Amino acid sequence: MYKSVLIALALTLSSTAAFAGNYDFNDYDANSDGNLTTDEFYGSVSDWGVYSDWDANDDGLIDENEWNDLDWDYTYTDWDADGDGYLDSGEFYDGVYSTYDADEDGHWSNSEWDDAGEAGLFDM
Repeated sequence: MYKSVLIALALTLSSTAAFAGNYDFNDYDANSDGNLTTDEFYGSVSDWGVYSDWDANDDGLIDENEWNDLDWDYTYTDWDADGDGYLDSGEFYDGVYSTYDADEDGHWSNSEWDDAGEAGLFDM
């Protein structure tokens, strides 16, 4: 289910210049507490341009047609938390973030970061 999301995300991320180089957990853990919060994640990933790359019509939202172009294994409504028919950046990044938050504690540990890399998120 998540494999196609990871592949699509990895392909998109591989095309952005910000991903050139090594991805060290500590570079993104801004407060050095050993956890990557959603805010730290959003700050990093938004800089990588992922959401804007998938917003094909540049309206600031991902609609169902843009979603379907990604050819993911689950439905659009899985990430459309408010059911308004659009994914805002928060819903999008929440979906990506929760994919790797294995213990569902609201933080990525260094091992969850490593798992994301092993799953292909950082394969560039």
